[in-house]
Amino acid sequence: MKIVNNLNEINLKNDTVVTIGNFDGVHIGHQNIIDKTKLIAKEKNLKSVLFTFSNHPINFFTDNSLKNLMTVEDKYNFIKNMGIDIVLLIPFNESIIKLTPDEYVKEILIKRLKAKELVVGHDFKFGKNRGGDINFLKKIGQIYNFNVNVVRPVKIENIRVSSTFIRTLLEKGNVGKVKKFLGRYYNINGVVIHGKKLGRKLGFPTINLKLNENILIPKTGVYYTKVKIKDNFYDGATNIGYSPTIKNKNFSIETHIINYNGDLYKKKVSVYFIERIRDEQKFLSLEELKNQMKNDIEWIKRKKYIYL
Repeated sequence: MKIVNNLNEINLKNDTVVTIGNFDGVHIGHQNIIDKTKLIAKEKNLKSVLFTFSNHPINFFTDNSLKNLMTVEDKYNFIKNMGIDIVLLIPFNESIIKLTPDEYVKEILIKRLKAKELVVGHDFKFGKNRGGDINFLKKIGQIYNFNVNVVRPVKIENIRVSSTFIRTLLEKGNVGKVKKFLGRYYNINGVVIHGKKLGRKLGFPTINLKLNENILIPKTGVYYTKVKIKDNFYDGATNIGYSPTIKNKNFSIETHIINYNGDLYKKKVSVYFIERIRDEQKFLSLEELKNQMKNDIEWIKRKKYIYL
């Protein structure tokens, strides 16, 4: 797969099938669109192109108020594994928002990307003031000789799969339900940093992750997690919050990895959220905290083994 970070670097020799979107989280609705794009590419012998942005369009207008479901790097790697030929990953900026729908089609889809097929979601909007929609694309497609394929939304439990709904579930701590809509367990990746080492004193050493400020963290509380270290997975108990028993003023993500004793300082790990166990709470003593941690870990050990 080839990645391009600048529209001016595009120099295609083959006609293409193009899909456009932010693809935050690459949930099962997004995956459906990508699969459709790949299918058309195979059937019509076209190169598949995914056109997305390195920053969320909403954050361009609202000063980074929206947290992403995955990093740009993780989004790229996920899409790469799905088998797209070319990913166009560019900044959403002034030059993009100034393009009228007609200019958007002519300058990007036709001139740069040589699109013969376009695959988009049912509510796709684009161009200056979001003036372009599906009807516009179908009309202008007749002029520029490209076909528009509209993918209907995926629904689960009569709810449309969307990044917005997934964010709502994460903010409520409902990570189990997230899996249905995301198509996998929600995870965060991070580098292990030093913490207060209280867990070690209590007999439950933890790793602390360096937080990415742009990534959405699930609701505070204690979670059953899976921790990926290199190619291996381990059960974990993860606390998200402020550790009120020890009056920690700093927000943190701490994970006790069950049956693991290696040194992970400065190593990159992935934490997958399987189920929320309980709220974060303040205990009257460290002994009470220690006993609750024992209970949490025993609860995790009683769960059926989950494969990721």
